[in-house]
Amino acid sequence: MKIINKILGTVISVLVAVMVLACCWQVITRFLLNDPSQWTEEFLRYALIWMTMLGAPYAYGKDQHLSIRVLVDKFQSKNQIRTKIAVEIIVLILSIAVFIVGGIMVTANSAGQISAALKLPMQVYYVCIPISGCLMVLYCLERLKRWFTELKEGK
Repeated sequence: MKIINKILGTVISVLVAVMVLACCWQVITRFLLNDPSQWTEEFLRYALIWMTMLGAPYAYGKDQHLSIRVLVDKFQSKNQIRTKIAVEIIVLILSIAVFIVGGIMVTANSAGQISAALKLPMQVYYVCIPISGCLMVLYCLERLKRWFTELKEGK
């Protein structure tokens, strides 16, 4: 998982850097050259989507996602682990149903569509949904393994 975290962190960082450059280019062409760039707005829109869809599993894998632990923290140790297992199973089911299955359907439905400015197949943009789902599943399985091990060891 460390390798996946490293790759995701690098990809997200590079994407942010490229987005900053594209945004600066858009400002320069719009206000200084009076000839706005045609591709930057669309690129930034889809780059933000990709960054979000890769950033969500990255944050989840590093346990830095938004979570509400008020209820879980009130339980005893074993019940905390059981609650964490239940949450992971729910996340796993939703990741498979919504992100992977739904993402594949959306990606397949976009076949033949071309983006307006960049002239790329829309599937390039939508494929980030099932990729994000697969990454979430990997992180969920890794966490479930950890929680079941802790439950078995009686921590």
